[in-house]
Amino acid sequence: MRNRRRKEVEAKKRVKRSVFFTLGVLIIIYLFITLIFGENGLLKYIKLEAVKEDVQAEIKGLEKQNEETKKQIEAGREDPNLIEELARKQGLTREDELIFKFKDGQ
Repeated sequence: MRNRRRKEVEAKKRVKRSVFFTLGVLIIIYLFITLIFGENGLLKYIKLEAVKEDVQAEIKGLEKQNEETKKQIEAGREDPNLIEELARKQGLTREDELIFKFKDGQ
């Protein structure tokens, strides 16, 4: 009788251990999948890092372009002919001027 009771208790303990072990493994698998593939997971982080690098490169390019524009503005303040040259390149004219555009070979 005691052996039977002891075996039943041991069997219940084994079942409990199996259930807890299975639940633990499932939780670990879920956490791992969420960590890698989740909304804020590792793959998303890697993609965002690549986007961040692209944006930083674009910012550096724009800062360089901004510095060049500032230099042109300063040069334009010192040299009025430069302003006119830049305006001509943009297709701007003085009052009462006409622009004639010719096709190549005519």
